[in-house]
Amino acid sequence: MPSTTRIRNGFGFSLAPTKTGVPVMSNRRPPSFGDSATRRQHSNRGPSIDELKTASMGQWSSVLHDAGLSADLLDGRGHPCPRCGGRDRFSAFPDIAQRGSVHCRSCFHSGTEPRPGDGLATLRWLMACDTATACRWLAGWLGLDDAVDRPAPPPMRRTVPLRASSRRDGDMDRLAIDCHHAMRSTWWTRLANHLALPATELKRLHVGWSWQYNATTWPMRDHDDDVVGVRLRCMNTGRKWSVSGGKAGLFVPSQLPVDIERLFITEGPTDCAAILSIGFDCVGRPSCNGAVAFTTKLIKRLHPSECVIVADDDTNKAGKRGAESLAASLVTVCPSVRIIYPPDGHNDARDWVRSGASADDVLSIVNATVARSLTLKGDAR
Repeated sequence: MPSTTRIRNGFGFSLAPTKTGVPVMSNRRPPSFGDSATRRQHSNRGPSIDELKTASMGQWSSVLHDAGLSADLLDGRGHPCPRCGGRDRFSAFPDIAQRGSVHCRSCFHSGTEPRPGDGLATLRWLMACDTATACRWLAGWLGLDDAVDRPAPPPMRRTVPLRASSRRDGDMDRLAIDCHHAMRSTWWTRLANHLALPATELKRLHVGWSWQYNATTWPMRDHDDDVVGVRLRCMNTGRKWSVSGGKAGLFVPSQLPVDIERLFITEGPTDCAAILSIGFDCVGRPSCNGAVAFTTKLIKRLHPSECVIVADDDTNKAGKRGAESLAASLVTVCPSVRIIYPPDGHNDARDWVRSGASADDVLSIVNATVARSLTLKGDAR
């Protein structure tokens, strides 16, 4: 009888089948399911931590290099930390090839968790993962993970906290790309079901997964399409926050057409995905008052014939005030600007679309709304 192992991550539980062998023993009853004898015969037992450490001796420099740690940093001298920056706070111990131990005076020392000691601790720190994940990755690198029935671990992607100084756009872009590539095909389905949004539109927004933060990642961009910040969203609690060191930017999907007739502007990335899903071109703001300058510059670059701001129907009227402020700025760069609200009973665009709103339903409200434009008055003579 097969047993099951529960594997948990931010996308919920998945069940992975394992095989339980029953040894043949003369004049004795076969061990029942769950006996220790059965567990010892488990055909898919992975290598132990001691076995991994033994197999890695003399190879740690190569292991850590493939995990994302530059070989130039392993000469025992002081270097900038690949995780937290600095000037010379990071160094490798002299026996790096044998033991795989490094340290940083700021973010990886005797007072941190994990703390330096061996190569597995270094992998945990470098990849921001737990011991089990580090062991699975190392077993795969060593070629010791021959358990064919065990589901393959998700691809390891190193996420790097951003330094507080210097230009960080490149770091933000790299973080967003790494997290996007970390997504697996089954995760897209789970995320789409969780948010009630099509995976196609989530992919257009370059949504990803961060092991470090245990959250989905949503890149924020400026008017030139450079990633300037990353929004985080917890799958379990719905909590939203951002990677420190970034800026609040726009959620801009890929594949926007060159000549846009009408561009919708929503509050937040999920509202943006909802409007995209019914066939409109759309970008999302980080909040009801955020990224006005980025939005105005983007509209100036894209030259849409009309902008439609989809405001949240908040009880405190914050969405209305934010939409009015944005419209006042957009009329200087766009011929026509409209502000629409979801019908009564719907707080935002995603809720509206989830209830069954179609493109025709949205357009009927757009067409019934007065367009705003900038009128220049001539001198009275």
